Amino acid sequence: MKRREFLSTLTVAALGATAPGAFAQEAATSGKRLVVIFLRGGVDGLSAVVPSDDPWYFRARPTISLPPPGQEGGTLPLVQGFGLHPALEPLLEPWRAGTLALIPACGLPTPIRTHPEAQRAMESGDPTEQHPHDGWLGRLMPLLGRDAKAVTLSSVPPLIGQGRPGADNVRPSGYPPSQWLLERPAVFKFFDEVYHNNDPMSKAYQQAQIVLRNKLTELDREITVSAGGAPSVHALPTMAGQIASYLEKNPAVRLFYVDLGGFDAHFEQGTGKGRLAEVFYSLGKGVAELVKVFGPGLEDTMVLFMSEFGRSLRENEFAGTDNGHGTLFMVLGGGVAGGGLHGPWPGLAPEKLSDGLDLAAAVDFREVISQIVLSYFGLSLESLAQVFPGYALSGTLKGLFNTLTP
Repeated sequence: MKRREFLSTLTVAALGATAPGAFAQEAATSGKRLVVIFLRGGVDGLSAVVPSDDPWYFRARPTISLPPPGQEGGTLPLVQGFGLHPALEPLLEPWRAGTLALIPACGLPTPIRTHPEAQRAMESGDPTEQHPHDGWLGRLMPLLGRDAKAVTLSSVPPLIGQGRPGADNVRPSGYPPSQWLLERPAVFKFFDEVYHNNDPMSKAYQQAQIVLRNKLTELDREITVSAGGAPSVHALPTMAGQIASYLEKNPAVRLFYVDLGGFDAHFEQGTGKGRLAEVFYSLGKGVAELVKVFGPGLEDTMVLFMSEFGRSLRENEFAGTDNGHGTLFMVLGGGVAGGGLHGPWPGLAPEKLSDGLDLAAAVDFREVISQIVLSYFGLSLESLAQVFPGYALSGTLKGLFNTLTP
């Protein structure tokens, strides 16, 4: 499907054709909507929201840690002890306005460090099910009314939208592909020329390069798998207006899902600048665009940003991070109690880490979605049990919304 066909299928207008106020009127008569943006690859929450007062953070990341607020290249102050990555500066406006909530230690109840398995667990909403057949978004859809519809924008119909009935899937095209190019430093070319003979030193070097090349090939393969064919997050600033325009023209669509890739930062992620900063810049700009195009209608539109897991606390030998556990979730709009960090913070001391390795997930990701089901959509505990069978509320996010929850 070509880009123009995709736009025609979704009846999407150009960004400039949608005035923020127009969406507000539509939302008031069509019911509340949820937009889920799945950030595939594992967002480095410890670089997004930095625990700038924690010495363990700086010890574990000697070359990729971000300085505290007030220092050159440092983070932007959020609350005491935490700073925001400078590339995510656009998040500050909705955060200060009280429409953006940050949950810095969220994820699966127990760590799953392979991308396909972790993504499947989050999409199904049941981490214990080995062979799930439906997803939590698909189970939520019929609870929103007989005429409610859901749309997923993904390279293949995602598990999250599967159900009876399931979501309609549209395959995106025309957007930048998700990639994290692995490049050998230029210095290697020099050594390749020096150690090209058959002497013992050259042979040792050549063998080491084979090992390195195989490792980089393995990482490149994993990065491709983690994205699952999703467009790059760099598409979000453009996609934001298209999503808002489509929802305005299709009031029956109450649930909208899109996955974006580009967060699998195994290699040279950088600090305040670099590859991860470029990814964060597009994410921040995309959030700002969502705020702009939804306008006042954001009160009746909830945007949930989720990722399968975070990154390792310790940087690896490639100045990047490996697959971890707890990560940053974000909730935008919909009456959320923004302007703060929500949920317990477990800290980074060795005895507090997940498996002694990574930031723990102090908030089960289902707790976030449960609060959306109860407080935002106003559904009952019985309905919640259909969305997440067998899940018991923990109460860790009672203050996530400005309304009381069970």
